[in-house]
Amino acid sequence: MKQTKQLSKPALIALIVLLSMAPPLATDLFLPAVPSMPEFFGTTASVVNFALVGFFFFMAVGMLVIGPMSDKFGRKPLIMISLGVFIVFACLCAMAPNIYMLIASRVVQGFAGGGMVALGTALVKDCFEGKTRERALVVVMAIGVLAPMLAPVLGAFILSFASWRGTFIGMAVVAVFAVPFALRLVEPLVPEDRISEGVVHSLGRLIVVGKNKAFILLLLIVALHGAPFMTYISAVSYVYIDFFNLSAVQYSLFFAANAALSAVGAFLVEPIQKIWSKRQALLVCIALTVISGVLIIVVGRISPWVFLATFGLNTLGGGVVRPIATVVLLDQQEKDTGSASALINFIITVLGSGGMLLAMAPWTDYVVGIGIAVFACCGIALLGLVVLLRSRIEIKGL
Repeated sequence: MKQTKQLSKPALIALIVLLSMAPPLATDLFLPAVPSMPEFFGTTASVVNFALVGFFFFMAVGMLVIGPMSDKFGRKPLIMISLGVFIVFACLCAMAPNIYMLIASRVVQGFAGGGMVALGTALVKDCFEGKTRERALVVVMAIGVLAPMLAPVLGAFILSFASWRGTFIGMAVVAVFAVPFALRLVEPLVPEDRISEGVVHSLGRLIVVGKNKAFILLLLIVALHGAPFMTYISAVSYVYIDFFNLSAVQYSLFFAANAALSAVGAFLVEPIQKIWSKRQALLVCIALTVISGVLIIVVGRISPWVFLATFGLNTLGGGVVRPIATVVLLDQQEKDTGSASALINFIITVLGSGGMLLAMAPWTDYVVGIGIAVFACCGIALLGLVVLLRSRIEIKGL
């Protein structure tokens, strides 16, 4: 393992967690404030939504650009730049005098946030190896999944004593916590391991990584498997509040309970791998999520508790799949870690947005709609994994 003099392992993991969780928080912390903003700015909800869509789109672009560039310039300089831009433009969002300034600031903030996510993933491979890498990923993934799920609850809490501007100050504060760790980070990518060619060549490494069949096919399977989770994020308020007639407080408690199951799944990775190989664990846990989809469709409408239990199987299975799959994906690339990290986060983000679009389908029943999304996406992912494992394509670690 590459050593860092200034950062202990816990401090290094804290840096990676903060880099990974700040951008999702910046997306979802903002959600509770959205309904009040059209009236505040004297505009329409459609225009306000550009502040959400713009952030999400340019976060994906930032992943693709900054990740490969770090293979040339190193991780630390781009981490510091990304953090600085993210913090400054979060503050500019908080001070925005009109909706257009807000949208423009969100776009730049999203670009920097995408870099933070890609660089956080790259640091996992740079600084950890073997079982230590898996343990680090378990912690990062568990907290990384909790952040976007609990962010709307935190956003609602901030709005109880501050305006929508307070949510952006909250985003900046989270990123500020990462700065002391980033300053003490010793650059993990030594000069001889960097790309010596120009920036355009660095970006072109994305194509090289994308041509790795084992990497790209497994990544597509993993991203498709995770897409229904975003369907749930987008539609679950309609399920608990409109369908089951729960209060906002009750909804937040059910929401938090499901988030906890994701963390439980991540922490089950190590004991599960004492029983099953990575291949077996992925197959069993993805199959569990397919069963979850069937159960949601059949019995999920009975009560909020039953819906929580049935979707919870998907959350639990996904919590196991994500860390294992990420370790395997990173193992497929000996070099170009920045480009590999960028593609991992970009494709998961893009297919996650597809999951969000599924929530916008004209479902007459959102419970059944979520169940269909889980069953279809996870079923295709399971079939794809079986076919890939039986093909002649060699997947390191499986």
